[in-house]
Amino acid sequence: MSIGLTIKKLRRERDMTQEQLAELLGITANAVSQWECDRTAPDIAQLPMLSNIFRVSADVLLGIDVGTMDAQIEEIYNQVRELFCTGHRQEGIALCREGLKKFPDAYILMEELAFNLSDSHNRAIQEESIALFERILAGTTDDSAKNHAIGNLCRLYMAVGNPERAKELAETIPVPVYTKAQCHRMTLRGAEWADDMRHQVAIDFDKFIWDLRNLSRYSRGESPIFTDAERLVLWQKVIAFVDVFYENGDYAFDEQLLIDAHFWCAKLYIRMGNTETALNELESMVKHIENFDRYSDGLLGAHVVLPQDKWQISLLVRPRDKNEGLLPMINSSSSTENAAMDYLRQLSDSAFDAIRSHPRFSQIIAQLKKTAHE
Repeated sequence: MSIGLTIKKLRRERDMTQEQLAELLGITANAVSQWECDRTAPDIAQLPMLSNIFRVSADVLLGIDVGTMDAQIEEIYNQVRELFCTGHRQEGIALCREGLKKFPDAYILMEELAFNLSDSHNRAIQEESIALFERILAGTTDDSAKNHAIGNLCRLYMAVGNPERAKELAETIPVPVYTKAQCHRMTLRGAEWADDMRHQVAIDFDKFIWDLRNLSRYSRGESPIFTDAERLVLWQKVIAFVDVFYENGDYAFDEQLLIDAHFWCAKLYIRMGNTETALNELESMVKHIENFDRYSDGLLGAHVVLPQDKWQISLLVRPRDKNEGLLPMINSSSSTENAAMDYLRQLSDSAFDAIRSHPRFSQIIAQLKKTAHE
């Protein structure tokens, strides 16, 4: 079989159009058509890219083994994650770019790069992130990756002033009758069912409480939907819900919610002229920062296998045995700073000028400095 017919066969097996293959290679669809009709052949420089795109075996194009390529991609991905999760953002982005030059359809690297570019306020970088997510959407067959791409594209298109495309994409998300998790739960009985449901409750709470936190932070627009007094109530609800869910006070990474809540309560109390209560809130914040920084020390990473001395004991999150040390609802910080460093910087904001000379505020700053350097 000629190389042109081989390319055609491999492309069709992967449900890929000539246009999609051409985009990955940086050429025209007509050039791909010419190859497949055996009128022309790929340049030798294009053969490694074709080999990687099609995951072909050694005797097809260049003798590159599929298992070896997948292992190489996984190795690059693990290195990228390590860089991102230890605060080396630019190094991670650079490694993603290098990996995609070698493996242009490695969607796992493409998604990682697109996501880490997506929070930029630079228009050119936003456009690059959009282009990557659009390639994922057009090329991957993984439903989860498609949904993730659509969600990020909706956000990015709104950011760059293209609400029409955002709304168009939002309409393409399928509405499932049952989720995979729900179907899996139907196959369980007894303790297995209860344990799976317990995990689901924890995951649902995690989504709910972080959504409530984000809503509580909202204050933009000419006509905010909440007054300062109402936002204060929302932050108090965050604190109350977290305390109820973690009845033993073992908040783990969700202690970040309490830190954030007390910080914003303090800002709102200052605006309302209640400086004494604002100082109470900041003192509560410092206690949670001390707890969080002790707990999270040495646990950088996207998903953390917790040592047993850090397992939680509250009913809905406590592991049943050592095999549950990986808790799906826990994500650690991706910053090399601890929380004390972060909030020291935030307390320098002019919003706190009204209490800056107060002795209790000076003590709060001193305690944070001590925690930051421990």
